[in-house]
Amino acid sequence: MQPGSFQAGYAERVITPPLDPPVYLAGFGQNRVAQSVHDDLYARVLALLQNDSTVILIALDLLGLGRDHCMEIEVRVKERQPNTQLIVACTHVHHGPDTIGLWGPDMQTSGVNADYLAGVKNTVLEIALEALQKLRPAQMRIASIQVPGVAKNARNPDIRDEELTCVQFRNSETGKPFATWLIFPCHPEVLWDGNPHITSDYVHSLREQVEAATGAPALFMAGALGGMMTPDVQRHDFDESAALGETLAQAGLKALADSPFQSVNDLVYARKIFKIPLQSFLFEEAVRAGLLSPIQDADGNVTTETGLLKIGSAWFAAVPGELLPKLGLLLKSEMQAAGASLAAVIGLANDEIGYILPQDEYIYPENPFEPGEHYEETMSVGPETAPRLMNALHALWTPLA
Repeated sequence: MQPGSFQAGYAERVITPPLDPPVYLAGFGQNRVAQSVHDDLYARVLALLQNDSTVILIALDLLGLGRDHCMEIEVRVKERQPNTQLIVACTHVHHGPDTIGLWGPDMQTSGVNADYLAGVKNTVLEIALEALQKLRPAQMRIASIQVPGVAKNARNPDIRDEELTCVQFRNSETGKPFATWLIFPCHPEVLWDGNPHITSDYVHSLREQVEAATGAPALFMAGALGGMMTPDVQRHDFDESAALGETLAQAGLKALADSPFQSVNDLVYARKIFKIPLQSFLFEEAVRAGLLSPIQDADGNVTTETGLLKIGSAWFAAVPGELLPKLGLLLKSEMQAAGASLAAVIGLANDEIGYILPQDEYIYPENPFEPGEHYEETMSVGPETAPRLMNALHALWTPLA
């Protein structure tokens, strides 16, 4: 092995909760109690190493995790492996356990099972360390492809991000793939609010199809899925979920087949912490009701972070919530103009602060309990979220370019 050569390692575990005590499904309304498990939920980890830079990508089949939980995981990993940085990104599945607190039996009761959440964090620590132990010399190939017709923007139908980003790693000694990383901007909610079964939705079929074709595991992360980027389906059943996943898988496999493997000579992850004024009636009410832990400081600001990952000439912006596609498309365009050969957005990364809307489109409804076309505003930290996020990301570009 050459000194400083690029290495990668992979590990995964099932994180499906037991059905007793009751599991409150997150993402639609309150009191959605899981009745069965259609397919398991996973924690999937990809560790990357280049010279002195170590980055661990963690994809969790959960609706979202607050920054406090993500930072706890990173601190615990760093106690064992210093100089390691984490991107903890939730797939935003709408048929998994409530890990935020807003989807319990009623509007006054959290749906979070603290024991389950603690167990997930312990599991993630274990497999993050396992992935580091499995580091091997690796090569990478990366591709993107437009996949029209599978997702729609329910807020603004004229603006859609339909780009599937695919990154595949292979053992440079054996030539065999050992992990495929997929990013697509669409809520995993084919099954909609009437579904009582635990499932990762179309993500399950997407990963399963890619794994069958490559013989290697796959992990999925959400892109800029705000707005709402949602599956363009009719029946909201498991057949449509499987078909959507298969369509994405076939497109991704075709794109990768046309892309050669190459050595990776650069791995950098830069991050920036920033603050946003909390201007959300519903979030403030949820804190007062005890559904959310206090998310603002004494000055009324929410502290969060963003990051920029560079793997070779490909750039990935890690954003702490659900970026609307207009901003996602702009962000990718700006990254490519700054020097990225391929640019992608990792949503719900190291935090879940809700929707991130363009400031000029932010119109808070008179009644947040009946928001009409402005639901996203009610589930956002406030109108300053997007400009502060974009400013933080722009500040990261110069040293990476």
